[in-house]
Amino acid sequence: MSQQQREHAKQVVERFREMLSPSGRQHVGEAHFDELALLVEAAISSAVLEAMESVADRLEALAHEMRNQAEHFDHPSHAEDGC
Repeated sequence: MSQQQREHAKQVVERFREMLSPSGRQHVGEAHFDELALLVEAAISSAVLEAMESVADRLEALAHEMRNQAEHFDHPSHAEDGC
């Protein structure tokens, strides 16, 4: 996980902590806030990985399309058709 993702997770947890009443903060406790931060980090990582996989799939499809176009670029039938 990147430092940027970790910091974002901490900010989310801190905002949640601010939303709680003082008694709510006491009941939740620091250990639970730490656990929440780990859960948020994991969620961010999962979302980033899913997005990266989607981009990788799109790049793979584009590379396949480009390879097909390159293979047929100098095809003699295209020259006869005026392409």
